[in-house]
Amino acid sequence: MVDFSPRERFSRYLETQGKRLTRERAIIVDMVFASREPFDAEQLFAELLQDRGSPRVSRSTVYRALAELEKAGLLRKINRTNDRETYEHD
Repeated sequence: MVDFSPRERFSRYLETQGKRLTRERAIIVDMVFASREPFDAEQLFAELLQDRGSPRVSRSTVYRALAELEKAGLLRKINRTNDRETYEHD
């Protein structure tokens, strides 16, 4: 059985939706799956801003990508704190 990386799984999901894995989406997926800790979208966005080697990723792109990752079954919301959704993955 072939075990696909999160990026490959997300790319396959996006294809079924008529979308593609953009460079920004790939950066988001890689950063999300680089850590096992729960996070919220604003934390992820702040980390992306600090990563000087990455191209600029907008806040709205982060939120849309997280929603797509959740629809793809790669992320799940675990709770809501301070009016922010918190996510985790396996």
